[in-house]
Amino acid sequence: MTFGSAQVRCVEEVRIANHIESFTSNRDLLEANRYWLYPHFLDDHGGFDLVFQSWIVEIGGRVILIDPCNGNDRPHSVPYFNMLDVPYIERMQASGYLPQDIDYVICTHLHHDHCGWNTRLRDGKWVPTFPNARYIVRRLEYDNFLAADAGLPADDLNKGVFARSVEPVMAAGLMDLVSADHALFSGVTIEGAPGHTFGHQMVHFHSAGQHAYFTGDCFHHPIQLADPTVLFAGADDTAALIATRRRLVELSCEQDAYLIAAHVPAPYAVRASLAGEIVHFTAGAQTL
Repeated sequence: MTFGSAQVRCVEEVRIANHIESFTSNRDLLEANRYWLYPHFLDDHGGFDLVFQSWIVEIGGRVILIDPCNGNDRPHSVPYFNMLDVPYIERMQASGYLPQDIDYVICTHLHHDHCGWNTRLRDGKWVPTFPNARYIVRRLEYDNFLAADAGLPADDLNKGVFARSVEPVMAAGLMDLVSADHALFSGVTIEGAPGHTFGHQMVHFHSAGQHAYFTGDCFHHPIQLADPTVLFAGADDTAALIATRRRLVELSCEQDAYLIAAHVPAPYAVRASLAGEIVHFTAGAQTL
């Protein structure tokens, strides 16, 4: 995809077949939105793929990687993620980038599937995967996970994530803790998007009059933009999450902005527009 001068590549790690009933069984809602959900985000049987993927964005001569997925070699209570052995780095290379090419790694939040490839296992130690990058994490997110880490129960999805995927980066001096809103450089702003976690953030790219928001887990399926009250996978602050989704729709309408979530399959992007007082959605973005 391309937005203004920003070039975007997707690096997929794993995907899981899912069904829309894990989000909602409201048939009226689904039928009212079938015109834009079908066939990419909803098939004839109500299925879709929940995709775990990273984004590489090249803009202004810099290369940014957003949300580095789960990572290999990690024990996990969910079989899909347990001791992964995925050619993620090879897929990155196929897209034209090596780990040492990455200038910034931005984690929208610190759940296991958004910071795993921060590190990789080398000689029994977790070391930063992207040695030349600055890793950007919201300070509130870091502080919350630091405080919670020791008390996580054994079956928590994020048990051990801080020690494997966060602390080694901090120890290497590669992590920058920021507060929303944070201008990374011209054309790139990191903005608060709370709800899924208290310290959740999103990345706003603006170039040549075009806007795109990489929204992490603000929504897991586009139906949650049509009805922000549809829940999935829990939230630290449900009211804030619903407000964030409503804000995303407003931003998309105002700026003709693309909304690109972490787990949405191709064609990845969603846009909202107003016809009178009615919000209409379209799927897809400019494809290279």
